[in-house]
Amino acid sequence: MIAVVVAALLAAHPLGDFSVNHFDGLTVRPDRIEDVAIVDSAEIPTLRRSVSGDHGRYARGACARLRDDIRAQVDGRALAWQVAGASFGYQPGAAGLRTSRLTCRLTAPLRIDRRRTLTFANAHESGAPGWREITAGGEGVRISASSVPSVSRSGGLRDYPADLLSSPLDVRRAEVTVEPGSGGTGAAVNVPGVDVITRATGVLAGRLNALVGADRLTVPVGLLALLLSLLLGAAHAALPGHGKTVMAAYLAGRRSRLRDAATVALTVTATHTAGVLVLGTLITVTTSLAGDVVLGWLGMLGGLIIALIGANLLRAALRDHGHGHGHGHGHGHGHGHGHGHGHGHGHGHGHGHGHGHGHEWRSGGVVALAVAGGLVPSPSALVVLLGAMALGRTWFGVVTVVCYGAGMAATLLTAALALRRLGDLTLTTRLRRLRPYTAIMTAALILVVGIGVTLRAVAELA
Repeated sequence: MIAVVVAALLAAHPLGDFSVNHFDGLTVRPDRIEDVAIVDSAEIPTLRRSVSGDHGRYARGACARLRDDIRAQVDGRALAWQVAGASFGYQPGAAGLRTSRLTCRLTAPLRIDRRRTLTFANAHESGAPGWREITAGGEGVRISASSVPSVSRSGGLRDYPADLLSSPLDVRRAEVTVEPGSGGTGAAVNVPGVDVITRATGVLAGRLNALVGADRLTVPVGLLALLLSLLLGAAHAALPGHGKTVMAAYLAGRRSRLRDAATVALTVTATHTAGVLVLGTLITVTTSLAGDVVLGWLGMLGGLIIALIGANLLRAALRDHGHGHGHGHGHGHGHGHGHGHGHGHGHGHGHGHGHGHGHEWRSGGVVALAVAGGLVPSPSALVVLLGAMALGRTWFGVVTVVCYGAGMAATLLTAALALRRLGDLTLTTRLRRLRPYTAIMTAALILVVGIGVTLRAVAELA
């Protein structure tokens, strides 16, 4: 079992299950330029483009398409690339799925008899997320200036940084100055790391993929996989950028009943599970669906829902706050003039009517926020489902995804209870004075988070 887990940790794609990663290794020689172009596709893109039959024929066609997407010039003159070699193959990936690797060897005539300036750009599959890297070196010529390094940071897409990059390299253009001679320089490259929570989540996902993809699914293995799925869902809900934890603040701010908390738990679990099942099914039956784009649009929709709810809650909170002050003033005035009974009765009737509408809106807000929180399927849960489906264990994949959603809901409820407990610990008079403004602050927080989630999704789609 330990060997299976370790193997899956090494096999799981570090750049994400939707990534399509590109590398161009340029080598300038006295009479030509060569490009070793590699496309490393993660599990889901590989599943969508499954190749049957002659891999060599597919590789030659794919390399021809890649060649046509390259734009390279020397001193303003376009280079004429030719495909000198092509290969394609699969490697084991996460949850029993596969990753794929396309290698294209391209060459173009180029005479280095004087100082020349080379510009290079690869627009192949430019919209796909992933790592993009270019290197440039010389053999028999001198690289006097270069915007890219001479050594690959990823080992030609074989040795990605061990800490699972959250912000991968995105180098799509290179400019190189080359001249007769030998030696040269290369640019340095800085690669960011990831935080501890993201790294721990990656380890959990790797272990879950190992269990789902195990050759034999026993009862202990299945139970351990469900437990890991529960933990992974709980960790996913705690990560920033999803807008889920804002629901905890909403529940705490409303001082919600147990029924509201249960509604959130069930709605988040149901929405997330349905989203994973629908997207997973669509990916398996069509090759034209870009799953990462769907996730981006769902993220934007969820952010807009959260922002809309926040705006309406803020408007209602401001109205209720002002109305409360007006009611206090009117009651005192009426009582002092001897007309308090009649005025108070009429005012109380109107207030009760408005409160009924407000309660109805807030109850609907709980459901809408829960739908927005579970609307974006987690890529790790999606890979688990697809892996289980590929192994003929669809039922197990569905149960695992349900546990994932339940873990998300558990995090939200725990956070809501913790925030509510903190709200009860009003240690100072100054903190007590903030109580009348709790609904306003909570609504403003929801609005800001909704706007932030929307903008982040728009940026990823751009």
